Amino acid sequence: MGETVDVRIYGQTYHITGDKTPEEIQKIADYVDDRMHLISKVVERNGTSAIAVLTSINIAEEYFDQQDEMERLRVSNQQLERDSAHYIKLWEDAKKNYKQSKEVMDKMKNQNSKESEKFKQMEDKVQDYENQIFDLQMENIQLKSELEKLRKDEE
Repeated sequence: MGETVDVRIYGQTYHITGDKTPEEIQKIADYVDDRMHLISKVVERNGTSAIAVLTSINIAEEYFDQQDEMERLRVSNQQLERDSAHYIKLWEDAKKNYKQSKEVMDKMKNQNSKESEKFKQMEDKVQDYENQIFDLQMENIQLKSELEKLRKDEE
């Protein structure tokens, strides 16, 4: 237990001991005193016990309203946590998909590069074949010409 604090509530002094600091106990007592003075101005009853009961009811109502609000906020917070977890998962999935897509693109670029190299090699071979065909055609023309010449010489 903490130390004892003397507080005044609705004109009476009370010795209160609690787990709170003296400042917190005084703050609570001041709140109760303020509420009792407010209620005494509103109600037509003069008795301290009636004002104390009405003040207690009023404070209990505030307490339950705060409990309801805390429950609403707790439920809202749980929903926000679920939403956050969902969006974090979506974000992680998007990063994973991006990484996989990038890997596929890099692989495709690599394959494209290899295919381009193969295509270039095939073009070079085709060019070589065309050159060989051209050379053979030229040789064929030359041979035909020599053959013609030989025929003419035989005649």
